[in-house]
Amino acid sequence: MTIRARPGPRARVGAVAWVLAALVFLPGNEARPQDSQSARQVTVFGIVAVPNKNMIDPKLKAIAPQLRRLLPNHGFKLLDVQSKRLTAGQTVSCDLGGGAAAATTLMMPLDDNGKVQLRCEILQNEVPQVGTLVSTPPNQLFFCDKARPDGSRILIGIGAR
Repeated sequence: MTIRARPGPRARVGAVAWVLAALVFLPGNEARPQDSQSARQVTVFGIVAVPNKNMIDPKLKAIAPQLRRLLPNHGFKLLDVQSKRLTAGQTVSCDLGGGAAAATTLMMPLDDNGKVQLRCEILQNEVPQVGTLVSTPPNQLFFCDKARPDGSRILIGIGAR
């Protein structure tokens, strides 16, 4: 793995845009400071990136520039997004289709360096296939990616605020 960090359809588009925008644009001091030492709002989402395509899912508009810089000349489609307030040891997962899922576990809400520690895994039929431990500043969106046999890539976007 390389690190680079059920409402109706209309309601889901708006919810996805707000969650992604909040992760990208909220300053750290606006992200629930009263309990930042013990819990974090963790968001995980899966995207399929297809080479030599120009399309981008409208639900990904808020992060389109980041995606285009990460993988130029690719099209992007959102597979799933989940967001949950976690304490250490809790996990949030999103469906990647075909029995695959992305799971993110909050390991430490805030370490001595002011970073959030997360364990990120890709599972197939609930069996871990690949995983990594990441330390990231709060409110910083990051991506992990995995190549697929058909030439496309699965991007896992993760953020904690």
